[in-house]
Amino acid sequence: MKAGVITFHSAHNFGASLQTWALQQALLDLGVEPCVINYHTPVIDDLYDPIKETDPKKRTKKIKQLEKKNPKSLLRYERYSQFIKDNFTMFGNYTCYEELEKETEKLDAYITGSDQVWNSQHIGGYDPAYFLEFAPKDALKISYAASTGRSYILPIYHDKVRHALESFTSIAVREASSAPAVQALTSHKVNVVADPTFLIPGEKYNAIKKAPDIKEKYIFVYMMENNPQVVAFANSISRALGLPIVQRRQKKFFINEIDNTYTSTPGEWLGFIENAELVITNSFHGTVFSAIFEKPFVSMLHSDTGSRTIDLLKALDLEDHMILDPTEFDDFDQFQIKDKEMLRKRIDALRKDGLTYLRQALRLEMTGDEPVNCPTCITRKECYGCRVCEEVCPTKAITMEEDQEGFLYPDVDPATCIMCGACTKACIRNNNQLKEKKENSYPKVFSAYHKEESVRLNSSSGGVFPELARIAIEEKKGCVVGVKFDETMKAVSSIATTMEEVKAFYGSKYVKSDFAGIHKQVKELLQKGTFVLYTGLPCECAGLRSYLRKDYDNLLICEILCHASPSPKVFRSYLDYLEQKFHTKVVNVLFREKSKGWLGHENTLVFQFENGKELKVNARRNNYFRAFQNDFICRPSCSHCEYTYENRPGDLTMGDFWGVKEVYPDLFDDKGISFVMLHNEKAQNYFELVKEHYMTKELSVQEAFIKNHKKPTKQKPERKEVFDKFGTMPIDELLEQYNDLKQKK
Repeated sequence: MKAGVITFHSAHNFGASLQTWALQQALLDLGVEPCVINYHTPVIDDLYDPIKETDPKKRTKKIKQLEKKNPKSLLRYERYSQFIKDNFTMFGNYTCYEELEKETEKLDAYITGSDQVWNSQHIGGYDPAYFLEFAPKDALKISYAASTGRSYILPIYHDKVRHALESFTSIAVREASSAPAVQALTSHKVNVVADPTFLIPGEKYNAIKKAPDIKEKYIFVYMMENNPQVVAFANSISRALGLPIVQRRQKKFFINEIDNTYTSTPGEWLGFIENAELVITNSFHGTVFSAIFEKPFVSMLHSDTGSRTIDLLKALDLEDHMILDPTEFDDFDQFQIKDKEMLRKRIDALRKDGLTYLRQALRLEMTGDEPVNCPTCITRKECYGCRVCEEVCPTKAITMEEDQEGFLYPDVDPATCIMCGACTKACIRNNNQLKEKKENSYPKVFSAYHKEESVRLNSSSGGVFPELARIAIEEKKGCVVGVKFDETMKAVSSIATTMEEVKAFYGSKYVKSDFAGIHKQVKELLQKGTFVLYTGLPCECAGLRSYLRKDYDNLLICEILCHASPSPKVFRSYLDYLEQKFHTKVVNVLFREKSKGWLGHENTLVFQFENGKELKVNARRNNYFRAFQNDFICRPSCSHCEYTYENRPGDLTMGDFWGVKEVYPDLFDDKGISFVMLHNEKAQNYFELVKEHYMTKELSVQEAFIKNHKKPTKQKPERKEVFDKFGTMPIDELLEQYNDLKQKK
C-alpha cells in the first residue's frame, strides 16, 4: 500500500518538520510505503524563504545581497531545505491546487495532517488540498491529527468543510477542544488522536538527533512569539540558578545567552532539548519533546494556540507544568516530572491509540497482537469485550467502540484517564482469582432432560433453563438475567421478573450479545437483597464476577457452554439480506428448532417475519449457521479463550450433551439432552430444587466433554478471508463461498 501525506512539510518550523518525519516513520513501521505530497504554496513558502523570488536571475542577485546583509538567514534556509530533501520521500511538485488536481498517478490512501492544516488563518482561507478534494473517489481519505488551531471553524467555511468531509473514510483531529466543531459538520465519527510525534518511541529520533557542541549546562528557552513574560521569567530563572540560556532566534532577548538554534536543523534542535537542564517554552512541540525526553520543563501558553498545549498537558497529566502567571511561580519543583514511569505509560497509551487508528483507517491486516487502546496491557486477540474495564473506570475514560468486524473493544481517552490501574486489576484476562476459585469434590456433572416433552422441544437441548428460572422468579421472588432479541433484532442482555418475560431468553442466540449496563443493574439488585439468576457466556460470567469483586449469597451464576461468539455486524448484515429479499422485517430467529430432530443433519433454523410468515431451512446447510459452526465469523478472543473444559467461572454450567449417543445410547431419543456441571455447594443446593423435574444420570467430566470442545477452537485462515471481503459483496454470496457443505455438491 502506498499512502501520501499532505501537511506543512515545507514549513521551516521544527514542529512541522518533526511531525511529518514521525508520521512517515510510523507508516513505514506499519508496513506502508509512505510519501509526502510535495504541495508547497506561496502562503507557506514565503513565510520562510528569505529570498522570495522565483525568477532565476533575480534570485541569484538577491542571494548575493543576502550573503552580505544577513548570511545566517541564507544558511538557515539552505540547511533546513537540505534536511527536508534528505529526510522526506517526496511525491510530485505542486505550487498550487490546480497542479495537484491534475496529478494522474494515484495512491492507495491519502492522509491530511498533522499540524494546523484545517486552520483557515494558516492556509489562507479554505484550501481544498488539505481536505483531500483532489484524491480519487476509490482511495482511502484519512485525516490524522488535523488541527483547526482553535475550538471552532469559521461559519463562512462550514458548507465547504461539510461537503469535503462527506467523502472521508476516517477522521481524526489532534485537539479534543476542536472535535465538537468538526463533528458538527459530519456524520462520520470524529476521533481524537495524538500528534504524530508521539507515534514513534523516543529512541527513534536518534536517527536524526544531534547533540549540541556546548560543554556547559544551560536552560533552553523555546519562545514562539516575542513574549515579554517569557523573557522576564526566563531571565529570572537564569539568574536564580546561574545557568546561561540557549534560545531560537538570531536576535538576543535574554541577559545571559550563549547560543541559539537559528541555523539548526530539526535534528539539532532535538539535541538542544534533550541536553538542556531545564526547558522553558510556549510552543506546543517544545512541550511535546520536553515530555518525550523527560526533561524538566514549564509551558507558558502561546497567545493564539495555547488551547492545544492545554489539551496535551491534560492528556499527559502534566498540567502542573503550565504557568499562567509567572509572578506566582515560587517552586522549582514545578519543572520536575515527578512520575516518569507514569508519563511513559501515558505516552505509550497515546502511541497505541494513534497506531490503532491508523491501522484501522488504512484497513491494514490486524494480526490480533496489537494492544487494545486501554491500560489493561492486553492484545486485541486476548480481549473478550467483557466491558468490565469500561464499567470500573472511575473517570469514565473508557468506552467500548465497534471495530470493522463488528466487535467491541475498549477505547481510552488519555485526557481523562488517571492511570489508576482499576481496569488492569478488573480485566478478566489479568484476574487470576477467577481462575483459581474451586471447591473440593467439585465439579459434579449430570446428564439431564426435562420429563415434560413440550418443555424439551421448546428448548435448545434438555430444557434445564426453564426450571432454573422458575425457581428464581416464583420461589425466590427474584429475577433472571438472560439474552433476548430486542425490537431491532439486536441480541441484548435483559432482566426478567416474570416467567412470561423469561420466554424471550429461550433458545440459543448464535451472535455476540451486548450487555451494556447489565453489571451495574445486577449489583444494585443484589445490594437490595433481590435474588438474581445470571445466565451468560463464560467470559460474560467472569466479567460479572470481576465487576462485583465478591460473592453474593443471593446470586447464582449460570454459564452457558460456548462454541464461539459470531459478529453482530455479520448477523445484522445477514438479516438485512433476508429483509430485502422477502420485503418484510425479521422479528425472531430460532436457531435450533427441533421438529425434525435435535441431533444429526435435520436441525432446523427458523426465521420469523413481521408479516407472519416463516422461513425454515436446514440449519447445518444455511450459510450464516455454517459460517458460525466453522468459526469463520467469531470474535478473535474465542480462539484464545481461557474458559474451557474444567476452568469455569460460573457456579453452574449447562450445555448440550453432544456425546450422549456414543456414551449412553439408551438416553438418546433425538429430542435434546443437556449436561449440567455443578462447581460448588451453592450450585448443588440450587440444582436439588429442580432435580425432580428431570431424568438425570451422573457423569464424569470426560464423558460430558467427549464431543464438546476441551480447548479453544483454532482461528482458521478462512476467517481472515471472510472479513477481508465483508462489506465488499452481498453477505449471502460471501458466506456461501465458504460453506463447505454447499461447495461439495
